[in-house]
Amino acid sequence: MSPHRTARTRRLALAGAVVLAAGLPAAPALAAPPKGAAPTFTQVARYEVVGDVAEILAATKDGRTVLHTDSGGEQIGFVDISDPAAPEAAGEVPVGGEPTSVATTDRYALAAVDGPDDLAVIDLASRAVVARVPLGGQPDSVAVSPDGRYAAVAVENQRDEEVDDGAMPQDPPGFLAVVDLKGEPTRWKARQVDLRGLPGTRFPTDPEPEYVTINDRGTAAVTLQENNAVALVDLGRGRVTGSFSTGAVTQPADLTDDGRVSFTEQLTGARREPDGISWTPQGRLITADEGDYDVDLTDGQFVGGRGWTVFDTRGGVVFTPGSSFEEGIAAAGLYDDGRSDNRGVEAEGTAVGVYATGPSAGAGRGPGKGRAVPLAFIGAERADAVGVYDISDERRPRLLQVLGTGDAPEGLLALPQRGLFLASGEGDGTISVYSAR
Repeated sequence: MSPHRTARTRRLALAGAVVLAAGLPAAPALAAPPKGAAPTFTQVARYEVVGDVAEILAATKDGRTVLHTDSGGEQIGFVDISDPAAPEAAGEVPVGGEPTSVATTDRYALAAVDGPDDLAVIDLASRAVVARVPLGGQPDSVAVSPDGRYAAVAVENQRDEEVDDGAMPQDPPGFLAVVDLKGEPTRWKARQVDLRGLPGTRFPTDPEPEYVTINDRGTAAVTLQENNAVALVDLGRGRVTGSFSTGAVTQPADLTDDGRVSFTEQLTGARREPDGISWTPQGRLITADEGDYDVDLTDGQFVGGRGWTVFDTRGGVVFTPGSSFEEGIAAAGLYDDGRSDNRGVEAEGTAVGVYATGPSAGAGRGPGKGRAVPLAFIGAERADAVGVYDISDERRPRLLQVLGTGDAPEGLLALPQRGLFLASGEGDGTISVYSAR
């Protein structure tokens, strides 16, 4: 996730316009799952946001209002998806800087804001900023624990690409900020968790935390992307409980920009350098292995795993798709060969949701009454695509579909309570809405 990408590469004709499913190509599917075994997603709308861009997504607890960060407009946008096929603009809240991430509680939206370097607390009922929590550094990602007790903010203190060509380490170091969500927001304070000196990191004095997710035990998992590592933090105690290197991949790949898509070359020893991260239902971790830090690479070397990984909490690899993630995208007609010599499709975001099949599922009506199926969504920023996986067996995930998205999908949002999935296109300022059936 990059908080400073604000240019839009494409614009649609009208701000706030909605294109209904009849005007969109069907989301490509690689293999139809057996009937009733897993949901199938169909795109029902592509909505262009009011404002500049749509980056990170969140939703109110009822799943009927979606929030998105708009760094160019320095605001949080609200979208009414009561009817998923006809999203409507529902207002904007200025936050006085570039919002990099947003999450919600029952009553509030918490926006991490670059510039003032704080957490803007927005009352969801009044749509007003009611408090600001100083963070002490440049934030990149915010998450709220499932029980609503804590917010965790990855304070990256992003390196300056103009200093020594972006080489690390650079001061000041990043850290994890933890906010106890007790009492009135005006009394909230952030406490810092030091992420320096952790085992498995490449630059122990410069952790640069990128993305954070929290499980139902109050443990935060934080990607340290340029460090090619993950840290685990007990939020209640404010202590690091573990860390590990995410290692490297060796697998078939298309490494040549030659106008031909062929996964017959060998990607050797490429650091994963994960961006997005999610907890799985069985207590493991999914990372989107984008790659980022190529400062020290010589010609012919690569970074980025060109896919995603399931890890256990000690760093053991439970599953990696090899070349099959990019091959699936290519089979759907969405692979850009021009990216072959530069990190490929760039898996960036992840989301996980447990969806139920059944006659009442889909069309935003609810989760259905059939079997519960855990799904993982992996966004491919440079392919305008999302891979949908059945992770019922986390050691053997099964690719169900590849969904076409707007330009450069950044935020992924699973709304299983409504049978929906959403993806924001950072490049064209759109939100794509998919219904499970």
